[in-house]
Amino acid sequence: MKLLRSTLSATAAGLLLLPVMATAASAAPVANDTVAAATAVTSLPTTITQDTTGATTDSLDAALNANCGAPATNASVWFKYTAPADGGVVADMSASSYSGGFFVTEGAPSSNGSNLVTCGPTTVGFGTVAGQTYYVAAFSDTSTNGGQLVVTFDVAPPPPETTITVNPKGTAYKDGSAKLTGTYSCTNAEDFFSDIEGTLTQRVGRVKITGDFFINPLQCDGAIHSWEAVAFSNNGLFRGGKSATVAFSFACGLLDCAVGYTEQTVQLNTSKK
Repeated sequence: MKLLRSTLSATAAGLLLLPVMATAASAAPVANDTVAAATAVTSLPTTITQDTTGATTDSLDAALNANCGAPATNASVWFKYTAPADGGVVADMSASSYSGGFFVTEGAPSSNGSNLVTCGPTTVGFGTVAGQTYYVAAFSDTSTNGGQLVVTFDVAPPPPETTITVNPKGTAYKDGSAKLTGTYSCTNAEDFFSDIEGTLTQRVGRVKITGDFFINPLQCDGAIHSWEAVAFSNNGLFRGGKSATVAFSFACGLLDCAVGYTEQTVQLNTSKK
């Protein structure tokens, strides 16, 4: 009986190990799991598809993430790109089967993360210098240990452009606020990361009334759009008469931002409302 129980126990233990062994066998090692074996990206655009379920994370990921704050850096895999000329690159993994992000370093990543260029979820852009090699890690930012990674490397879009105008006539309301209008345009920028910011000033007697206005997001499709904003002051009330505005439009893309600027003297007409 003791021999039978021992045999049955060994058999049961073996059966329990089978799913674990099968799982381990299905997660094949990933060639570019480490920086030393980074996959070279030799031309743009390039799309790379690979199974990353066997990839791991390590202390280097943790050092880079100290300045990024991703929720997780699981199943990280590495790529490298040597820029043939000055310019910019965009890396995108939105077509992957899992949520993730990127680290980008100038040169091989240092153990303390000091040469980190940028990081972020799903899509990142970075400027390049001719002859410099950049290392890019793609990782899962959840508890999911990888999956089907589809990452595309492409040339960065042209830099953003923006313009802004302020109409020479505005409206002063009975509550002391003032409405301003104008036009703007922006292109090669993200709508949510683009805005209009401005200041309206008016001298009333010996007091200089100042109020701010803000508009976000913008429509950065290259067309000319109208805008309107209401300025409120915390040190007095705007009245009918002349005032001055200083307005900026900010249009930001993956790599940088463009700034539009205008100064305008505005005649505020008193509203009956």
